[in-house]
Amino acid sequence: MADVSSPASSALVPAPTHVSSPQMPVGIQPTHPNGEVSVVIDYEVKAGFEEDFESHFKRLVQCARRDPGNVMFDVGKVIGAERSYVSYAIWRSPSALDAHLQRPYAKALFQMFERALRRPITQGGRRFISDLSPAERLPAAAGDPSDHIDCR
Repeated sequence: MADVSSPASSALVPAPTHVSSPQMPVGIQPTHPNGEVSVVIDYEVKAGFEEDFESHFKRLVQCARRDPGNVMFDVGKVIGAERSYVSYAIWRSPSALDAHLQRPYAKALFQMFERALRRPITQGGRRFISDLSPAERLPAAAGDPSDHIDCR
């Protein structure tokens, strides 16, 4: 697991960006030598909030995948764990992650987290990781997610 308090190699990674979300720390640094940031998040959803959680996340995933700064974004339900979910995302840079966190669909998700999660993701649910064998990256998506009505 990468320690994001200091870059993997100061010669290879840019300076940290100042992400401004209560769900993400300030000063996120790249977790890969190529400047990307990977994050895995575990979610424990309160009873009765599963549908709300899933509908918000379906929207977020579709919008995030349209974001030029996103490499990949997946979310799934943990098999055998009634209200447990996990997401895995890779962003091209800390500033790409910051831009994502400022979008309306991400802000709506964070508002839903306040009512639907058993604990904030900042309390042990969020981990930044380093890929041991990164796959070749596809070109960045073209356009702006807000061009799609569901992402506004």
